[in-house]
Amino acid sequence: MKVSLVGLGNPGPEYLFTRHNVGFMFADFVSRKYGLEWKVYPSVALAEHKQFYVIKPLLYMNNSGKALLSAPVPVVKMPIVVAYDDADLPFGAVKFKKEIRSSPSHKGLRDIYLALNRRDIMRLRFGIGRPPEGVPLSDWVLSPFNEEELQKIPDMLSRAYEAFRLIIQRKYELIGRVLS
Repeated sequence: MKVSLVGLGNPGPEYLFTRHNVGFMFADFVSRKYGLEWKVYPSVALAEHKQFYVIKPLLYMNNSGKALLSAPVPVVKMPIVVAYDDADLPFGAVKFKKEIRSSPSHKGLRDIYLALNRRDIMRLRFGIGRPPEGVPLSDWVLSPFNEEELQKIPDMLSRAYEAFRLIIQRKYELIGRVLS
């Protein structure tokens, strides 16, 4: 069965290089690596490979689950990997989790978790670090990466790409090696 890689972000050019859109960046990175073409539907953009789908929900982050329910592929039934930003991880870290144990704090992931009613959602978490003193988290995630961070993003995406390749081969035990 095909795997669905869901990269989280917000639609629109104003969000393109913001911290909240690192999931979209990863989805684009994977589609470029495989030379995949995007097809745009009302609620999602979708690229297809023989082993997996790459999906970008086109509703705002907090409605990611609603967007997936309208996708033209049966995401409810297939293995799913969600790629998203995580302010609890230091910038540049990438972590893999195989399932969800409790209701997620990340609003996009939580909406998917609730909409699909599944605990077996795999996750690729991209560290964006904590906001500076006095900056609300909601402002931080919507702020653009600085120049130094932008230079480090290709390495972060490359490590996650290697992890994703292991995920589609179901070689979960090897993922920690490529992410460390």
